[in-house]
Amino acid sequence: MAVVSVNSLFAQSNVKRDTGSRRKPYIVLHLGGGLSTYSAPVNIRRPINLPGSINRISGAATVRLMWYPKYRLRLGIESGYTNFYSYKIKNGTTPGKVSLDAIPLLIVWSMQVVRRVNVYAGFGSYFLTTNLDYNGKVKSSAFVLGSNIALSYTLPLSTRAGIAAEAKWMNAFETKDAAISIQAQLIWRFAKL
Repeated sequence: MAVVSVNSLFAQSNVKRDTGSRRKPYIVLHLGGGLSTYSAPVNIRRPINLPGSINRISGAATVRLMWYPKYRLRLGIESGYTNFYSYKIKNGTTPGKVSLDAIPLLIVWSMQVVRRVNVYAGFGSYFLTTNLDYNGKVKSSAFVLGSNIALSYTLPLSTRAGIAAEAKWMNAFETKDAAISIQAQLIWRFAKL
C-alpha cells in the first residue's frame, strides 16, 4: 500500500511540473535605436570640378511587434527609420544636397538559436524617399521590395522586460540599397494570449 501511494505522489508531482512548465503565448514589443552605415556603392554622377562629400552614417530606429507562441518559431511585424545616405555638393555659392531615407515595412520571423541569442529574418517593402535640394526642392517616394537579417543578444531585467544589443543588415534589393546597423533595444512583454 505504501508503494502505491508513493508512486501516486510522484505521478501527481510530475503532472504539476509538466503543466506548469508550458509557456503561454505572448506579445513582445521591441523598441530600439542606434547607428547605421550605408554599405552599397553610391552612384551619383556630378561634374568633376564640383566638390562633394558623402555621409554614409546616420541614426537608425526600430519598432518590432512579435508574437511568441508555444513553439520556437516566432512571427511579427517590423518598421523603423534610417537615412541610407546623404550627399552634399557646392557649385560656387550654391549648395546642394541629396538624401535617401528608408522606412521598412516587413513581416519578421525569429528563433532563439542559443540561450539569449536570437536570429531574425524579415521580408516585405521599404518606403524610400529621395530628397533633392539644389536650386529648388524635389521629393520622390517609392515602395520597393526588401529584406533584413538580424542577430541579437538579450539581457533580461525582469520577467517582463529586457535590453538587447542587435546587429542588422537592411537590404532594399530592388534598388540595390543596403545598410548595416548596430542598435540597443528595450524589450517588453506586455500581453499574454
